[in-house]
Amino acid sequence: MSEDDDFLAELRAAANRYDPVPAGVLRDASAALALRALDAELAELVEGEAALVRGDDGPLLLAFESERVTLNLEISGDTVRGLVTGAVGEVVVETPRSRRSAPVTDGWFTVTEVPSGLVRVQVTAADGTVVVTQWARF
Repeated sequence: MSEDDDFLAELRAAANRYDPVPAGVLRDASAALALRALDAELAELVEGEAALVRGDDGPLLLAFESERVTLNLEISGDTVRGLVTGAVGEVVVETPRSRRSAPVTDGWFTVTEVPSGLVRVQVTAADGTVVVTQWARF
């Protein structure tokens, strides 16, 4: 760590201590960042609405489809597991306040430490189109 990094860390700590960022600003900034995939293709929920309504304590099973991609998700605790077809690279699991990514290996992925609440999944289709699921609450 350089002297500049140390100085910036001290400034950041002082700003956080004496003039912290209001919670509403952080919330609004997170919401604005959530719009960054506004032009992405939407994968619609095709299976799992009953699970969303029922609200039992078991794993939540959801299936999404778009023109290019299908996603089957199992959400249990703070873990999102899934099987993706038609996508390449990595998967990004987003909440209003976090983004976690994981590689897609043979179509499968696992993302841990996902906060409860709203969640959506973003992948890149084989032709480069960004595809996101609808938001789901768990």
